[in-house]
Amino acid sequence: MGVERFIASNSREAMRQVRAKLGEEVLILSNRTVEGGVEIIAMAEQEHEAALSTLTAQSAPAASDTSPVAPASTSASAASSNAAQTLPDAPAAWQAFQQQLLDNVRSLLQSRDDSPAETASRYAALRQRLIRAGFSATLTDEIVQDPPEELRDVSADSPAALAWLRRQLRARLSLLDDEEALFADGGVFALVGPTGVGKTTTTAKLASRYVMRHGAKDVALVTTDSYRIGAAEQLRIYARLLGVDVHALDADGNLGDLLARLTQPRRALLSRASAKRLTVIDTVGMSQRDQRLVGEIARLAEGPAPVRRVLVLNAAAHGDTLAQVIESWQRASSEAGEPLWGCILTKLDEAARLGGVLDVVMRHRLKLCYLSRGQRVPEDLEPIDADRLLDEALSLADASDFVGDSDRDVSPHQARQQALSRGVLRQSDALATTLATLRQHNLGMTLLEQTWARARRHDASQRDFARLMADTTQQQLLASSDSAHALYWSKTSNVSGADRAMPVITLDHQGLPQPLAWPRHRLPAGRPEQLEWAEKLGASWHLMAQLPALAELERLDNHGRGWLSSVAATRRVRHGGEWLPLSQVIELGETLPARELMHHGKRATLNLTRIETTLCEKRHAEPALAVVAWSGEIRDRDDGRRLARRYWLSSARAGLDVASRLTQAVAVESLPALTRQADTLLDARGLIEHERAERWQLAASLAALALRLSLEEADWAMDVRARLSGIAQRRCGRRPKALLEAIMDTLSAHQALSRHDERETLSEAA
Repeated sequence: MGVERFIASNSREAMRQVRAKLGEEVLILSNRTVEGGVEIIAMAEQEHEAALSTLTAQSAPAASDTSPVAPASTSASAASSNAAQTLPDAPAAWQAFQQQLLDNVRSLLQSRDDSPAETASRYAALRQRLIRAGFSATLTDEIVQDPPEELRDVSADSPAALAWLRRQLRARLSLLDDEEALFADGGVFALVGPTGVGKTTTTAKLASRYVMRHGAKDVALVTTDSYRIGAAEQLRIYARLLGVDVHALDADGNLGDLLARLTQPRRALLSRASAKRLTVIDTVGMSQRDQRLVGEIARLAEGPAPVRRVLVLNAAAHGDTLAQVIESWQRASSEAGEPLWGCILTKLDEAARLGGVLDVVMRHRLKLCYLSRGQRVPEDLEPIDADRLLDEALSLADASDFVGDSDRDVSPHQARQQALSRGVLRQSDALATTLATLRQHNLGMTLLEQTWARARRHDASQRDFARLMADTTQQQLLASSDSAHALYWSKTSNVSGADRAMPVITLDHQGLPQPLAWPRHRLPAGRPEQLEWAEKLGASWHLMAQLPALAELERLDNHGRGWLSSVAATRRVRHGGEWLPLSQVIELGETLPARELMHHGKRATLNLTRIETTLCEKRHAEPALAVVAWSGEIRDRDDGRRLARRYWLSSARAGLDVASRLTQAVAVESLPALTRQADTLLDARGLIEHERAERWQLAASLAALALRLSLEEADWAMDVRARLSGIAQRRCGRRPKALLEAIMDTLSAHQALSRHDERETLSEAA
């Protein structure tokens, strides 16, 4: 028999190899996880038929009535039906062989997700990339314990994987926002840090950047380093080159008096002098273990003006050393009245890896202000280009003798346990980042959070919810947005399994749901009045589950509002003078390129056909409205199976790209069922028990957000899906219901942490 063996990193890739070698009609004999991925053993169906004929001839008449095993492209249910037709008197060996083949086919059809080995392999590769770049195991595990589904089939060195890692790191990196604003505000800055990190040179570089923009008159340099031989003279040389004032203090000098003379000269009776807008202090270098550190930092608080302390860090130092430096200087600075204001990284040109210094800066939440790569003044001090810096850090990831295998081979389960052991409070950053991203990209997210917070309070009154969820509040949100929006009108009947109709949902311009819901009972009574209400709301187009009356469609066309409506295949249109069902007319249309879409949480393709035709109420009725008819055949992306077929009618007016919105039109069909599921989950959590209408509206908003996340292809959505998986401690992927539950978990956790912070604040105040 022509049996072939295929090994790939995952089942999908293995099946691609199978089809490329054996064609579409194949039988899967074995499908199992092996070291390095997945192994599939398969044979062509033609070979199977030959083997079947031989076996049938050998097993006499009983086997001749046996049904052949279903090919891999056949569904598991169909295969089960074939197995049931096997005659009871067939040879036992043949029945066992047939059942084994059937089990293997069923196993393959059910194994859509990655195996544990595939997940571990992806996890290990991403983790190793960060570890080799110098990042700590602590930060690395926080980032890669829940890699996005989109990275399932790509290597850790691919552009997509590197871009995702860069975004996770960038979200944890705080940067100086605006150098121009910094210099415009001016003030007193003190560069602090250990000996030999480059504070004196950095002092001159920072002053020179100001001088190049605003001149030398308003700048003063101060050194408190009386221990290092030549320190003051070195700063004087830089000051002469820049044309700025320089002042040196010994260990017993009064820094407060000096700063008063520089920042407030009139108080020092120097009426002819002007206040220095920028004063930079070069402090004495000290070890993080030096007992004099606290006193030296406290000395900076003696002046009349606040001193912003900027920690200078050697990028070539070991991460553990840098962590000790930050902790010591941060503690001393906080005891003196103010935490560290920011940090500057030096000696990047000497660092073999940048992950270590970036890691400690991220984990200690220090604001990164500048980078220094050499001794030149001012050329070697540069503002932060975050993407360039992180690309550089990830590129320095060669193998190292100082990174042991034990640091790399941590399983996902072990990493998850380690993350959980650090406590739920460590998730506060992930929660804040996730919600901030959702607010940025989803109109109505802030209102949804406020509504959720009210819903969690058992004493919340109906008036509270009515005020938060009132139409006027949502209208104000839409009015304040610069982007166009649309509306989704589901069927007017009650949602299956519920006692209420689906609210009208706001869509963005491309047709993706937004968490803004409009209850049907608060809309005007008639359909014409509802469309007039939508016109005032500013909806640019409409997606409808039921076709309105012809007069209403004409009105939308006359107002320049696009529309797209689902219809049945039996819907009749007038085409070529004949009164024909849409399913027959569409056969005459043009075929468009296939589009990818998500169907029930899985990848599929939508094969489109369109044709221009006319719509009228009856066969010979007038008037007739020019429309475009559409047909979409949904097929499984992997095996090509037909999953569903849809028909639509749309406006024939130019200006609305209907084809690009049909994928969303298919996906939005699941909103009513998802809303019912959200309502059930809210009920199970004991939320808004007595205000059913408000709970139903909240459920619709949550469902819209979950569906939006499952459909959105942008990088921000991929990152949010991964973070939601980490917060909820389960894999969500792109499954709407899983994302819905994870969103609820996120909102609940954020509220719990907010209350914890409030209690801590009140406790400290008491």
